[in-house]
Amino acid sequence: MESRNGITTKHPLNLTKPSASRIELVKSDTPDALQKLCRDYWTWHFDVSLSDAVRLLLSAELGWETMPQLTTPPVGEVISPLGYALAHENKGIRDAARQVLDATVHIPAGVAYIGEECEPLEMDGFRIGVYPVTNAQYHRFLQDTGHTPPQDWTDGVYPANKGDHPVVWVTCEDAEAYARYVGGRLPTFPEWQYAARGADDRLFPWGYEVDRPRCNTAELGAGTTTPVVSFRDGASPFGCYDMVGNVWEWTNTLYDDEGNFRVACGGAWYYNHDYSTCTSYDFFSNGYAEFVIGFRIAW
Repeated sequence: MESRNGITTKHPLNLTKPSASRIELVKSDTPDALQKLCRDYWTWHFDVSLSDAVRLLLSAELGWETMPQLTTPPVGEVISPLGYALAHENKGIRDAARQVLDATVHIPAGVAYIGEECEPLEMDGFRIGVYPVTNAQYHRFLQDTGHTPPQDWTDGVYPANKGDHPVVWVTCEDAEAYARYVGGRLPTFPEWQYAARGADDRLFPWGYEVDRPRCNTAELGAGTTTPVVSFRDGASPFGCYDMVGNVWEWTNTLYDDEGNFRVACGGAWYYNHDYSTCTSYDFFSNGYAEFVIGFRIAW
């Protein structure tokens, strides 16, 4: 076990790997070195636009050598290096971490298979967030707009070192206000399923079976949210993380004719795999908020 900032982590990445080898690779500043860094340390979405941010983050002491692996439930509380980065005293490091969380992917036009009946539906292309919206991103929105904070925050501040956990206790109206702030919108129910499932009828973003922990559901044993960057092996065919488990995600699809309820997708950490699939959905009133409901943005 390793203790860092008062958090005890199990199953370290590699306690024998010295930080000097990571720093040496950062300083070498070659494409091969960056490729090796990403292979050894970077479990999250990467594209070339993030190169500078990734190098800066990997040069900082953020617990890279003791990053916990989510392989043996129950995992307990999880804080990732990105969570520490978002609380760092260096503004450049904080900004780099937020840049990582702001990543989006393009979903091309194609045929989606919707619902348990796998009804084919022609889809236009769109962009969507790689991750659900996090506490750190939502905090930036609150600072810029004066919007009311979620009820689980203290004095307008999210829980310590959990900047890369999905924001919760947000209503659909809150989510739509954030979407307007970033120039986006909530995804439709079909868009959400397409981003999660790809162009086939898979039950989970990674395929048809649960062979090991690939998302945060009750089976994982975390007992709360986990960093949105935790499950590379659970990413969808388009590269979206956390499409199932962790938190339900609001969509802009109405459940009722009166427009009082919205569909939410994907299940949450509180539910088991039976209720956390690509076809899982529930509905909540527009003004309802709960500890297991968050959202992601589409454009």
